[in-house]
Amino acid sequence: MTPPDHPLPLGTILPDRPFPSVDMAMVRRYAAASGDDNPIHVDAAAARSIGLADPIVQGMLLMGLADTALGGWLPDATCAKLSTRFALPVPVGAAVTVSGRVVRADHADGRARATLRIFIKDEAGKAVALAEAVVLF
Repeated sequence: MTPPDHPLPLGTILPDRPFPSVDMAMVRRYAAASGDDNPIHVDAAAARSIGLADPIVQGMLLMGLADTALGGWLPDATCAKLSTRFALPVPVGAAVTVSGRVVRADHADGRARATLRIFIKDEAGKAVALAEAVVLF
């Protein structure tokens, strides 16, 4: 049960946030900014050498997209924790959609707190990553 003065009720479904294409330019910018120089993200031959069909998007870039969606959904909240489990690789150029719902709503240290389950899905609607965020109001 959601406390009566909580700003985000338990069960709230957050609107889908589509990212139409995680293209090579975005992957290269992320690689340069993060220092992630693993060639499987930018080189087709390197990706194929380990059994991938194409270069794949960095997992932490996907986590950053979840954080972008979170900031859009709750611009006045503070993210206290964000964790992600990756399930499937996402090929560079693919679209992903981030969705979420509130799975816990309570108070901690005098502040309203919500735990969100965040799904990152591919174009077919298959979950490629699952994140959990704890936000404070």
